[in-house]
Amino acid sequence: MPLVDTTTLLRVADRAAYQYGQIESLFDAIDEQGLGYYWETVSATDDVDVEVPTERPYEEVDDDLSPIEVARSGTKLGNVIYGMEAHFNRRDAGGNPLQTGGWDGYLSDNDERVSQYFGELYFAIKGAYMLAVNVFSEGDDQFGQAVLVDSPPTSITFTDGINYGNGSASNPANGTYFAATQLKVRVTSMGATAVDLRLAVKDINDNPTTIDVAIPGGQAPGTEIDVGGTSDRFLDVTGVSFVPAGNKGTNGDTFTIRNKKERQIQL
Repeated sequence: MPLVDTTTLLRVADRAAYQYGQIESLFDAIDEQGLGYYWETVSATDDVDVEVPTERPYEEVDDDLSPIEVARSGTKLGNVIYGMEAHFNRRDAGGNPLQTGGWDGYLSDNDERVSQYFGELYFAIKGAYMLAVNVFSEGDDQFGQAVLVDSPPTSITFTDGINYGNGSASNPANGTYFAATQLKVRVTSMGATAVDLRLAVKDINDNPTTIDVAIPGGQAPGTEIDVGGTSDRFLDVTGVSFVPAGNKGTNGDTFTIRNKKERQIQL
């Protein structure tokens, strides 16, 4: 009895992630304060006959209007989670489950990751976090900024940004920790001269290492340059220096180092 292939599982996970992401975006929009929350509107009447029966229940609506409650109680998206777990629990000829450890076990065993939105859906349905090592960020996350100093440049001013934690297998996917990611450099401003940068990074096991990236001269603001390949994944950027004997760029060149999203989810 075969275990589900990764293409099928990720297709299912990405569709569910996209749908949950759309629910989340909608609720972010409809939960804006606008002209006033419900409790503010009735409180502003200064009329006890309005305030006493309405203010508390209205405040509960203002506080509790959330995509988590909708996904859990107002949709069947939980079937996506539980249906695949039922498949994992099917028994092979030896009486063993096709997959131990559920979704996390499958993803870890196959070196695959699901979207942050799928992780949020999982939490909404099960009340427990997936493992961060199995969840990639949907954010546009800045790991650091590099500014070239002096003319011609002799140093780099580095401003630290976020990190994805220490890569521990026990870290929860709670919005703070994520799986290690491929990086990209985004040009903020740049002159005509190329620059070769060496990034000091932490690998998937939180070990310090370096990786180089070459940025051709004259790149327009917003241009993005991949750092390494898809197998080069990191948790943190701790510094930026020049590659010895490499191109040094132009005074004031400014770059940010960001995550490259693992893939685009879709319906």
